[in-house]
Amino acid sequence: MVYIGSSSGLEKDFVDMKDMFLLPTVGWVNKNILGKFIFILRFIPGFFISVWLIWSRKTCAIFHTGSYASLPVGLAGAMLRVPIFTLVLDSKPGEAVNLLSRFSREVFLPYQGVFPSLGGKKKVVTGIPLRENLTRGKYGEAINYFSLRPGKKTLLVIGGSRGAKFLARLSEDLIPLMNKDWQFIIQRGDFKIVADFELVRQFSFIDKMDLAYSLSDVIISRAGAVATAEIENTGIPAILIPYPYAYRDHQFFNAKRLAFKKNNIIIRREKEVEVKNFPELIERLYGQKITGDKNASAEKVAERILKYVRKV
Repeated sequence: MVYIGSSSGLEKDFVDMKDMFLLPTVGWVNKNILGKFIFILRFIPGFFISVWLIWSRKTCAIFHTGSYASLPVGLAGAMLRVPIFTLVLDSKPGEAVNLLSRFSREVFLPYQGVFPSLGGKKKVVTGIPLRENLTRGKYGEAINYFSLRPGKKTLLVIGGSRGAKFLARLSEDLIPLMNKDWQFIIQRGDFKIVADFELVRQFSFIDKMDLAYSLSDVIISRAGAVATAEIENTGIPAILIPYPYAYRDHQFFNAKRLAFKKNNIIIRREKEVEVKNFPELIERLYGQKITGDKNASAEKVAERILKYVRKV
């Protein structure tokens, strides 16, 4: 198995380099004329590198989710007649997903719904694959790992790569309003939080999300596809604040779908956020954890790909 990513993405920090190739690709969406010109300049070598990788590795299948690197790899695979499989993550699929779905043997959907922009020979609902151990974290182990107090209410704030600054600043303002009753685990990206309170644990990235979830009573998060899928899987009550500049406002639609399905989800647009009201919202959600949805998406996706590949 080979992972192909973008030198402009976060993957370089989290994937073993011996199994990864980084293409010089950048994004196209919301770019000005100069940005689109740079996209084309970087797409061309990315495409030819992809052709070489697919051919030299005797690739039998390509699985993608629409990242920066998906487009050159997917188009190279289509040219070489390699089977392509598309995993749709968001409620409003991006342009790379829409385009490559038309060359896909199967398109894997996050939920049962209408996705008129997608092509493909076959659409199958699989859900979104998540980490296998996501709901297996132990409370006692989590207390020791984060050095927090047992029995104290815990707020988990999950900031993504984009839009993390807003949640970091929100956390900074919330801590003095809530520190009598709550302790905090905060994934704040590169935006360091200044807090005069001993029970704040902040990370640029949380490796042990299973432990973070096992300790959390309420979550504040963006509404990316994986974040909302993980919240749905754990059943933890959450306040979702969609990233306002997400393509086609897809984070809002991710959040809206989850809130319609679960009664322990609150959505707030950034412009609606008033810090003074958040302690009451968080207290209202406390104790509202429900049984999470079982996730077997990874197995479903793997089984469907392998079923086809074995025929090749």
